[in-house]
Amino acid sequence: MMELKFDPRNYRIHTDKNKRLIRKSLEDCGAGRSILFDKDDCIIAGNGVYEQAKELGLPVRIIESDGTELIAIKRTDLSTEDSRRKALALADNYTTDTSIFDVEAILEDFSAGELDAWEFTIGDIDLPEIEIKADSSRAGSVQDKFIIPPFSILDSRQGRWQDRKKAWIDLGIKSEVGRGEELTFARSAQPPRVYEARNSLRDKLGYDPSWDELITYCKEHDILLMDGTSIFDPVLCELAYRWFNIYDGVILDPFAGGSVRGVVASKLLMQYYGIDLRKEQIEANYKNAEDILLSDEPKPYWVCDDSMNVKELFYKDKFDLLFTCPPYADLEVYSDDPRDLSNMEYREFLVNYRTIIQRSCDLLNENRFAVIVVGEVRGKDGTYYNFVQDTIEAFKDAGLHYYNEMILVTSIGSLALRVTKQFNNSRKIGKTHQNVLVFYKGDPKRIKDNFPELDFSDDALFENE
Repeated sequence: MMELKFDPRNYRIHTDKNKRLIRKSLEDCGAGRSILFDKDDCIIAGNGVYEQAKELGLPVRIIESDGTELIAIKRTDLSTEDSRRKALALADNYTTDTSIFDVEAILEDFSAGELDAWEFTIGDIDLPEIEIKADSSRAGSVQDKFIIPPFSILDSRQGRWQDRKKAWIDLGIKSEVGRGEELTFARSAQPPRVYEARNSLRDKLGYDPSWDELITYCKEHDILLMDGTSIFDPVLCELAYRWFNIYDGVILDPFAGGSVRGVVASKLLMQYYGIDLRKEQIEANYKNAEDILLSDEPKPYWVCDDSMNVKELFYKDKFDLLFTCPPYADLEVYSDDPRDLSNMEYREFLVNYRTIIQRSCDLLNENRFAVIVVGEVRGKDGTYYNFVQDTIEAFKDAGLHYYNEMILVTSIGSLALRVTKQFNNSRKIGKTHQNVLVFYKGDPKRIKDNFPELDFSDDALFENE
């Protein structure tokens, strides 16, 4: 096999997932596109493909060109309806999506004007204002330093994120345990077909069906129903702790839910305090933490109580980070407890929600961050409550500065199956993101004094697991 040189300035970072999929494509479907290299035998395009082909021992046939003609490859072994041909077409497109740009290298090699000419943008960054200077003392790239680049767009679908998430889940995190089958998405969140089913069932029964009756009916008639519960992303949790907490800082979570946020805190050697109304959830959290955590790691503390009592519960304590993900109004119904925010009409929900935020922020030390994960929710009339803005106003009224906003791009999942009818029937857009809001208590000019420079290039969190 001819030896080519890998591009030392390759602008694509090939994640472990990306490499696995390229290898699978080569093994299952054979070679697809050609790769490209220069007269010095240095690869221009196709570094990832060449790496996997070399490991598999595939031979390389050289076709020389001066760039004035397009080289086309004809696969004589594949017909249009061949299953391997279809798989190759999918792999050709998808493997590109599972690699990521080395943004730092790109910004070092190209001016803002050059990138603008290619219509190359990075999130919502204004490229003309960016000045990147080489630093010989720099250790690793932006993503090595910060685990995930700290941009306003956090794409949880990327290979690096998914690999990190798998590593966390593989520790044994079972955040869904304790969140029983009674946890359901609210009627306002259901796809249109569910509303049609409700109408059919009403006609059949002669009365408005209960939620349990509707769930049973939909399952019996193979009608897609959102009937599980959301699980918090451990990577997002890790980033919040590492980016916005101080070293060994204490974390307050007034809407604890499952075990994820407590377990991640312990693994990062941070003390965590969470509140949740449901006894079975608290018991499941402690069991999951016991199964995962080592003897020398701090144990998370969950208390079964109403978050309205947060100041009474922790009146002796002060916290270094407020991090939480509240109920999205009535999007998910967590219990039939009247104190449960998810059971309340939005107006009552908002009054209690604002009170909990105020009381929690009162327990936060000066010159510290609060991070909250929220998303818009539709009311029974199909329009948004404006929950995100209400959250921002609640923190501002509690005396905190609105400091950062990040958009967490989430997996499309079953939305691809639901969006056609949803959009045609109501013009409701398929929602694939959440809002990560960051607030600061104190003087923002003091941030540099309290939060040191970060560099996780030598991070060894999962080496001994």
